[in-house]
Amino acid sequence: MFTEEKFSQMEPRERQVIELLLQGCDNSEIAKDLNIAERTVKAHFNRLFLRFGIKGGIKRVKLATLLYRRQLWLEKQQTAADPANANSSSFDA
Repeated sequence: MFTEEKFSQMEPRERQVIELLLQGCDNSEIAKDLNIAERTVKAHFNRLFLRFGIKGGIKRVKLATLLYRRQLWLEKQQTAADPANANSSSFDA
């Protein structure tokens, strides 16, 4: 099960990698944008796959889908709580 604790354990760099993933960037684009090696990007993804229990198949798609759905849910919650202030990134928390 995906718990909020798992999301809160993400490090700042993992959050940056996720933001770029959700923008549609591939590993080389993420590496270039963050000024890190492509193998470092892969290491971040592997840690995220382990953290969220993602195995086999198209792991990047599974991770992106999970995180995108979470982002939409959080934005919906923000809008319901305060319709005038629903414009911040959900990974800032």
